[in-house]
Amino acid sequence: MAGAAIAAAMLAAFAIAIAHNQSQSRRSLEHQAHDRTMLVAGLLDGIFGQVSTQYESEKRALLAPVVPDRMLQAFKGRNDYAALLSSTGTVLAHSSGFTAQARRAVLTGWALKLLRSGDKWALGNRFPYAGSGVVNLGVAVRKGSVRRYLITGFSTKELGIFVDGELAQVHGVQRQHQVMVDGNGIVVGSTVVGRPVGYAFHTPAQERALRQPSGVSSSPQYGTRYFDSVSLPNSTWRLIISIPVSEFFASVDGFHHSLPWIILGAFALVALVALWLVWRAIEAAQRIRIANRQLSDANAELATAQVDLEQANSALARSNTELERRARELVRSNTELDQFAQVASHDLQEPLRKVRTFTERITETEAEHLSDRGADYLRRANAAAERMQVLIEDLLRFSRVSTRGREFAPVDLGAVAGDVLDDLSELVQSTGAKVEIGPLPTINADATQMRQLLQNLISNALKFRRDDVTPQVRVEAMAEAGWLTLTVADNGIGFEPQYRTRIFRVFERLHGRGAYPGTGIGLALCRKIAERHGGTVVAEGVPGEGATFTVTLQTERTSPVSDAPEGPSAPDGEQEPYVAV
Repeated sequence: MAGAAIAAAMLAAFAIAIAHNQSQSRRSLEHQAHDRTMLVAGLLDGIFGQVSTQYESEKRALLAPVVPDRMLQAFKGRNDYAALLSSTGTVLAHSSGFTAQARRAVLTGWALKLLRSGDKWALGNRFPYAGSGVVNLGVAVRKGSVRRYLITGFSTKELGIFVDGELAQVHGVQRQHQVMVDGNGIVVGSTVVGRPVGYAFHTPAQERALRQPSGVSSSPQYGTRYFDSVSLPNSTWRLIISIPVSEFFASVDGFHHSLPWIILGAFALVALVALWLVWRAIEAAQRIRIANRQLSDANAELATAQVDLEQANSALARSNTELERRARELVRSNTELDQFAQVASHDLQEPLRKVRTFTERITETEAEHLSDRGADYLRRANAAAERMQVLIEDLLRFSRVSTRGREFAPVDLGAVAGDVLDDLSELVQSTGAKVEIGPLPTINADATQMRQLLQNLISNALKFRRDDVTPQVRVEAMAEAGWLTLTVADNGIGFEPQYRTRIFRVFERLHGRGAYPGTGIGLALCRKIAERHGGTVVAEGVPGEGATFTVTLQTERTSPVSDAPEGPSAPDGEQEPYVAV
């Protein structure tokens, strides 16, 4: 470990020295490039400054109270236009060519903004004008408190020829590029064939050259280049000089850069090989000790796992035994329920039929001998027996939803709805109801139970109608993504929202027994049928306006749900309101 530490310290010291030396060399080259860029920018600044001094001799004429347009015509020369502005930006005089487009270029351009900020002369950005565009050169003339601005519009094409010529005289390394761009990244002078005057910087590398003073950028056309960028005084322009990295950093790049590191790497490799041989001898003994300890731990874990496996097998055997016992109990329970249904269908209804038969015979044969109270008692007894008989039949239908259901097969709900309307035709005619049935699809279901579902929902809508309103029932369906949404809406008496779940319970009634016929099992039967088909049924109602029942069913189900969940119940701690049964 001591030898490794000493070797690492020596190698690190050499690496730091090499990196520091190469970093200094690179920074020196970058400073040279920046000095060259600053020199070129200074030369261009001096040239444009000399142009601006040409107007000094005409200061007296330009500051006269009235300046005629013909004087500005002389300042125009070969340029596109010339305009004289007051310190407030008012155009006092102008030459020909000063169009509305030129006026906008002058009043909104950077030349006027820089002059107002205090610059003696200023260059603006390229602005659309005529064909090639225009660049404004502005000069501030003042005397005492009077300050005016003379702005001349140079043609971008002619200005580009001038700037290109000046940049071409700059000496540099082979394949060096000089580009002058305005504040919007538009080229106004260039020595690069692929970057002519009017070219707009738009790539990420070009935009980085506009934002950063220096750096390295790459492009498929020109490869990897180092650039240096400086601002031209009295303008928003920037001068960018770029040089190929392979030539600019040749003394600190490539083989010259790698050679010290190769030598350092060779020393490091020799040291590593020596240290590795020593370490291998120490590590081999350590691995043997670790392997022995791991083998001992693995044997202990294996013994523990075997004990856990035996316990798991024992628990699994007990679980299987318990499942078999519960399965036998479930089979026995279903058998007893089926036997009870058979008893209820025959043995319980037979006494009721006799009670009804004898009460009807007494009413017919002994009518003359019965008092009014006795006849009333017989009628009540007969009605009670009839209700009991209907109640038993409804219970049988409810219990047989799961035990006596048929196999699932394609069912045309439209045809089923037509059969239901035929069965309810007398009730529809007697109530004057309007029943509208929309297009209904074909789904996999128990045909008999689908008929019970539709008949209960439609008859329920006709039964709970308002006396002064013509009953209207709408049956609609929508199938999507393997599910069918069936709605049955009416304009009947409706119900309070608090009863939206309780009405699906067995024998639950929201009204007195004499107000509406029935045992209160119809909606419970609908809920059980929907759940057997893997769906649900919900209700929404508004008192005095009507109710809507929405049934959701699977359209492609091939087998029923064997164990349907229990119906909804009131939340814990909430007392259920009284409902007449």
